[in-house]
Amino acid sequence: MRPITLRTSLRVLASSAAIAMLSLIAAPAQADASWISSPNLSAISFTSVGATKTAGGVSLSSQAADFTMVYTSSSASAGKFAQVNFFEISSGLQILLTGTPMASPTGCEQQVLAGDSHSCMFKLDGSGSAAIKVTLLGTSTASSFKYLLLSGPNIAQTQPGIATFVAPKSTVKPVVASVKALAGGASVLKFKLAEGSKASTGVKVAISLKGIGDNLSAATATSDAKGFVWVYVANTSNKKGTSTVTVSVIGTAAKGSASIKWVSGTLGN
Repeated sequence: MRPITLRTSLRVLASSAAIAMLSLIAAPAQADASWISSPNLSAISFTSVGATKTAGGVSLSSQAADFTMVYTSSSASAGKFAQVNFFEISSGLQILLTGTPMASPTGCEQQVLAGDSHSCMFKLDGSGSAAIKVTLLGTSTASSFKYLLLSGPNIAQTQPGIATFVAPKSTVKPVVASVKALAGGASVLKFKLAEGSKASTGVKVAISLKGIGDNLSAATATSDAKGFVWVYVANTSNKKGTSTVTVSVIGTAAKGSASIKWVSGTLGN
């Protein structure tokens, strides 16, 4: 009778194992409630000088030195985790994420950064939002990268978006094309950068000087909040003649020039 008992026991064990296996297979994966659910790439946006939303993602300025990755949702997601991965980063472009000891609304989890410097796991604030600064190095019009949003390890992810880089489309015009100044003194010229009727802020320019003038205020500058660039020229050698200042948008052919006529006596002469 022992063999029969053994066979019966083995059949019971095998049946129990099969039921357990079927239970494991049939049981649906449980989402981690500490992560966001149903990730949507539209919740992610990039803010930066010259940043523009596109059909496939975002367009950034080739002059951009950084951008802020913004996640926006509702208070229903307060305190939850999310992750953005950056990949297919073009040659020469570097993406440096802001890290914090633990995932936060302003920084990426350091443990993630240690293993993958292009993965950013972050935690949402009380309004279900986050804003993380990302530094860029080596940008050009040939640069690009892709990104996607995850709702947790191996749970769900979006289709990728793509970020491309374009040169500024700003025009440069002098506010006054020509001014007079006393030889031996200094003068200032003002230039306006714009894209159509909109002022171009934060655009980097190169400045050059020809003719009279001992000192130029700077070789480069960045347009202010109203799109203006101010250039100062000193003529300490007390020479009469003309200075020509040219302001060029770095990375483009756009430029504008203005002149200073250095005179002696009074400016009315």
